[in-house]
Amino acid sequence: MPTSLARSLRALPIIGLLWLALLGQASAFRVVIDAGHGGHDRGAQSGYVYEKHLALDVARRLEAYLKKRGISSTLTRRSDTFVTLNGRVAVGNRYSDAVFVSIHFNSASNRGATGIETFYYTPQSELLAHLVHTNVIHKTRTVDRGVKHRGFRVIRASRNPSILVEGGFLSNGRECRTCISRVHRQKLAESIGHALVRYRKAR
Repeated sequence: MPTSLARSLRALPIIGLLWLALLGQASAFRVVIDAGHGGHDRGAQSGYVYEKHLALDVARRLEAYLKKRGISSTLTRRSDTFVTLNGRVAVGNRYSDAVFVSIHFNSASNRGATGIETFYYTPQSELLAHLVHTNVIHKTRTVDRGVKHRGFRVIRASRNPSILVEGGFLSNGRECRTCISRVHRQKLAESIGHALVRYRKAR
């Protein structure tokens, strides 16, 4: 360490050193945003409505929300391209102090199925899953399908807290119309983002 810097740090009061430490922790926090599917993998589909497009739109909106609040983020894809599951995991695992949020939309053979559900795999991810899910349900007023433990590859292989959010059923005509609404997708992005801000403070 340069001598001048060492003298400056010794001259700082304890509160100043603590503040510097907190700043360092805050700057290290990163959100890896995974827009599900992409390219030839359309995901869930209803007519010409594809999951891959809606997921990417929410991912970009979430990125913008976090940026305004000084939180760094990385997208696993920025365009309509195909990224393998292992490739998505690899992006998230580049960072030692990050959370991984995978965004999807749902489909079911039961056309009456509706609602939002959030998945986690590891115990370290459970708090993140509950914070995000509770906030999303509160803000969007959507049917609550709960927080569930599942072994999806992108969250199972993550070294960081990781969740997968299903933002609604495209197989349900009424809910599909809600999902293609920009207002709804903005609410979805903002509610996820708000929960991530709370999670950063709670860690």
